Amino acid sequence: MASSRGQTFDQCAEAYIEAHAAGWRNAKHADQWRNTLKAYASPVLGTLPVQAIDTTLVMKVLEPIWREKTETASRVRGRIEAVLDWATVRHHRQGDNPARWRGHLDHLLPQRAKVQKLVHHPALPFDQMYFFMAALREQEGIAPAGLAFQILTACRTGEVLGARWNEIDERKRL
Repeated sequence: MASSRGQTFDQCAEAYIEAHAAGWRNAKHADQWRNTLKAYASPVLGTLPVQAIDTTLVMKVLEPIWREKTETASRVRGRIEAVLDWATVRHHRQGDNPARWRGHLDHLLPQRAKVQKLVHHPALPFDQMYFFMAALREQEGIAPAGLAFQILTACRTGEVLGARWNEIDERKRL
């Protein structure tokens, strides 16, 4: 048991990713986990035993990016929390999770919604739509066709991606 408590954060993170990767939608998800943890958490936590990680260290990871890269910081926090929960269940650490948001870090950091800059995508001016649609029709592949379908039907992206042929009546154009 003592040697298992010597597991580093990076070792536990990799073991967590390996344990969960099969259940994720695609391989990119595992890469995103690895990349964000390597870029933001590993420089501070990577070589430390997971048992030694405390709130001060988690804050050292999050504070520099919380205001400028809020979405990334939130994901990193959640990933650190998941790795530390995994490490606790695997008996590599004991105690409360220092990356827990509710009732813990929410008292130390402002809510995401308060610091995250909301940026709306600008709409294409109506007089340019003809040229955009013409350029879209010249492109090959399913993605341009899907985007044209989405524009013409005002469907949401998920509705276009999940559309089934039995939902479309070409004869009635519905």
